[in-house]
Amino acid sequence: MTSFFRFSIQAVVYDFDGTLADSFLPIRHAFNHMLRHFGHTREVSREETLALVGGPLETSVARLLPSPLVSAGTSVFREHYEKISPEMTRPMPGATDLLRTIAGTGLPQAVVTNKLGASARELVRHLGWSRLLPLCLGEGDGLPLKPDPAMLLAAARTLDVPPENLLFVGDSPFDFSAARKAGSPICLVTTGTHRREELARMEPDLLFDSLHELGDWLREPGTVR
Repeated sequence: MTSFFRFSIQAVVYDFDGTLADSFLPIRHAFNHMLRHFGHTREVSREETLALVGGPLETSVARLLPSPLVSAGTSVFREHYEKISPEMTRPMPGATDLLRTIAGTGLPQAVVTNKLGASARELVRHLGWSRLLPLCLGEGDGLPLKPDPAMLLAAARTLDVPPENLLFVGDSPFDFSAARKAGSPICLVTTGTHRREELARMEPDLLFDSLHELGDWLREPGTVR
């Protein structure tokens, strides 16, 4: 991997959905509940769900409902999602081990997500990661969402780390763009919404097929300061 990182990583920040957590099942259920609520009989498939997520929720809802229903649809989605997500969300393979490994190096960690911040913090708690991820920023926390770099820059300030020494781990173009705009190195993983070839075309600093691979790389001598 690139020598850009040697002795330069001072913090690691993650996207949530599709990166640390597999939350696509409850998201799909909530979309389908929303459609039924408004009288639609069709269902969103897993593949459609993957294509819908990543950006602001309202943008996803607008692809499923006409404009006059987007606000109400967003509320219906959120109400149902909050009920089902704790029991249906699972850690991505290797996520807990990765978080513990990095915590063992003394590096601070955080989450920056486009999902509702309160929801993300509750899921972090439910998954047993609160001590490992004490900072979790998302929608509703007063900052523009990705691809705007504001949340990533806020995390860097809170962690007292220069943006160029903060490794951002994500799975989507939103994550890539936010990191580039913030001046942070970006690691993309193929665990979420996009195929490897799609992510590779963005030319991220790092590209892995699993969190296990990222963990192995971070364990290499000299990778982290």
